Amino acid sequence: METNEPLLAEEIPVGHAPILAAITPDGRHVYVTDFGSSSVSVIDTTTRSVITTIDVPSGPWGIAVAPDGLRAYVACFGTNTVAVIDTTTNHITASIPGLNKPLDLTVSPDGSRLYVASQGGNRVDVISTATDTVVASVPVGTGPRNVAITPDGTEVYVTEEGANAVDVIDTATHTVIATLTGFLFPRGVAVSPDGQRVYVTEYGGNELDIIDTATHTVVDSVTGLPIPFGVAVSHDGLLAYVARDGDDSVSVIDLIRNEITDTVPGFHAPSWLVVTPDDLDVYVVNNGNETVRVLPAPSGAYPDVGPMTGGTTVDIIGEGLGNATAVRFGCRPAASFTVLNDHEILAVSPRLATDVKIDATIGQHTTRTVGRFYYLPDSVLTKISPTSGPLSGGGTLTVTGRGLITTTAVRFGTVAVTPSSVLDDQVTVTVPPAESAGPVPVTVVTRSNSYGRATFTYVGSPVITSVTPSLGSTAGGDPVLIVGTELASTQSVRIGGVAADFGVISNTRIAAVTPPAAAPGPANVTVTTTGGTATASGAFVYI
Repeated sequence: METNEPLLAEEIPVGHAPILAAITPDGRHVYVTDFGSSSVSVIDTTTRSVITTIDVPSGPWGIAVAPDGLRAYVACFGTNTVAVIDTTTNHITASIPGLNKPLDLTVSPDGSRLYVASQGGNRVDVISTATDTVVASVPVGTGPRNVAITPDGTEVYVTEEGANAVDVIDTATHTVIATLTGFLFPRGVAVSPDGQRVYVTEYGGNELDIIDTATHTVVDSVTGLPIPFGVAVSHDGLLAYVARDGDDSVSVIDLIRNEITDTVPGFHAPSWLVVTPDDLDVYVVNNGNETVRVLPAPSGAYPDVGPMTGGTTVDIIGEGLGNATAVRFGCRPAASFTVLNDHEILAVSPRLATDVKIDATIGQHTTRTVGRFYYLPDSVLTKISPTSGPLSGGGTLTVTGRGLITTTAVRFGTVAVTPSSVLDDQVTVTVPPAESAGPVPVTVVTRSNSYGRATFTYVGSPVITSVTPSLGSTAGGDPVLIVGTELASTQSVRIGGVAADFGVISNTRIAAVTPPAAAPGPANVTVTTTGGTATASGAFVYI
C-alpha cells in the first residue's frame, strides 16, 4: 500500500455532526445531512460553498437524490419519517410517516420507489414516490444499516450490523432472495455501474468485500482498511473510494486489480463520500470537524492495461492538460485523443508490444509523463467442458485456452461470473442459473483482447412420455423407443436399474436395447441427462 502526502483539497464547513451526502445527477449540488443540527447543507460544487441550509425533522441521517434531480429524500431518524425536498426551491414539500428509526435510503433507477432501512423495525420499507406513502415492508435481519440498488432496479442490497449479514431483496416480489453471512459489522454498500459487483465495507473486519451479483457470493476482499465506513464507486467503474474512520484517511482502490493504489491522510472521522459525475472530484463528509473536504481524483491512466493490438480507451487524469497537443504511448502517438478539460484526456492506445510511459505534450514544447500503460498478450479461448448443464446451474465449468491469467470474469450470455481458479491455460467457474433452456455464448473477460467463443447449452429437466414396445423377454436384447422431451444430452439409460445400450435420435427420442433381467415383472426406465433425471415407473415389463 502506498501512502502519499495530502492532495490539494478544500474543506467546506457544514452543520453539526454531518453523516451522509448525495449529489445531484448534473453534479452541481451536494446535499449533506447534519444529524446534530437537524438540517441539510446544500453545497454548490462550482463555488465549493454552502449556498443554503434546510431545516428538516429531527435526526437526519440518510439522503438520496431522485434520478431526475428534482427531489431529495431525507431519512429522519428522530421522527420516523422521510422528508421530501424540492431541489429547485430547497424547501420541504412532504413528510412521509410510517418508518421505524430510518437510517439510509435509496431511489430506484426510474424514480418510482424509495427503499428505506428501518433499523428499529428490522425491515426495509418501500415507498411510492407518486403517493409519498409506504406501500410494502420487507422483513430483514437485525440492524439494517445501509442500502443500495442495482442499476436495473431488480435487487436491493442491505447491510445488517446486528446480523453480520447482507440481505438481497427482489424488488419485483418484495422478498429476501439471498442472505450472505460471515461479515463483521457491515456498513457501507455500493453497486458497480454495470451491476455486476456490490462493494461492502466491514466496519469491524477492516476490509472491503466484493460480491458477485450473479451468484450472490463474496468473490474477493481488499484488506488493510482500518474501520472503513462509506464506500463510493466512480461512474466508469474503475475506482472505489473508502472512508477510513480508523486512521482519518481515504483509500483509493483499483477495481480492476482490487488493490489499494493510494491512501490520502488528513481527514477527520470521514464517514461518507460521493463522486462527481465526471469522476474528477470526491466530496468526503468529515464527521469529526463538521466539514466536507473536496478530494481530486488521483492522477494517472485508467485503465492502465490493454492488448498489444491497441484500441483501449484510456482516461488520463491530471493537472494542466487543457493545452495538450499530443499524447504518446512510449514512442508511438496515441491512435486518437480528445482533450475534455484541463484535468482529463481520453486517448486510444496504439498497437504496441511492451510496457510504456504515457507522455502528453503541453503546448508546443513541454512534455511530461502522465501515467503508465501495460500491454498484455491476447487471450484465446479454445474450448469449454462441459458444454451443457441444468437450468439450476451450479456445476463447475472449465475454460481452456492461453493468455487467460488476467481473466476477471466468464460471461454466460449477459451474466458475468467471477472465476474460482485462474491459470494461464485454464480457468474454472461455477455455472450460473438460467431462466430458460437453450444455448448461450460463453466468453472470457480479461485485461487483454479475448478471442474465441464457446457455447453452453442450458438443458431443461428431461421427461419420458412413452416406452415402446412396453413388453420384452427377460433375456434382454429387445429394441425399445423412448419418447419424451429434453433428451438430446442423455448420458445414460437404465432399465430395471441396469445400464442399457442406447443412442440419441433427437431431443425427443432415444433408441435403447433392454438389458437382461433377473425375473419377470415391471421395470423402471430411467434417463439421465445433463439437465437432470427422469424415471418412468414400470414402463417396461419383462415376461
